[in-house]
Amino acid sequence: MNQRQPTQEDHVSTDPPAPKKPRAAPADVQVHTAAPDRHLVTVTGHLDLHTAHHLADALQPLLDRGPHTVLVDLSGVTFLDSTGLTCLITAYRTARSTGARLSLIAPSQPVRKMLELTGVDQILDSYPSPEAAPD
Repeated sequence: MNQRQPTQEDHVSTDPPAPKKPRAAPADVQVHTAAPDRHLVTVTGHLDLHTAHHLADALQPLLDRGPHTVLVDLSGVTFLDSTGLTCLITAYRTARSTGARLSLIAPSQPVRKMLELTGVDQILDSYPSPEAAPD
């Protein structure tokens, strides 16, 4: 009598399902007008594939207005991936084309590390506080 060999499909796991990773809280983006020609954009949380568009949506209209200063406070960003980095680079390019000044404020350690690894810290100006950034 021919016996069928067990296959991968026949194996039923008795292991409990792996717990789902908790999804990171979405980035929170707040825009504050410090003066008519100076805006502070504060970002907290993860700046990644799922959240970078929130920052892009906040920055675009500010940068399109022309010559003024836009400060991006990244002190509360706990994670930055390539999408978040691309968002910052795109904002920098827009600022250059419109005459706006874009500066980063107090990038957190994870953000600083990513900026240094990619060389973006050599392109984007960074200051320890909004008061330290020039107009």
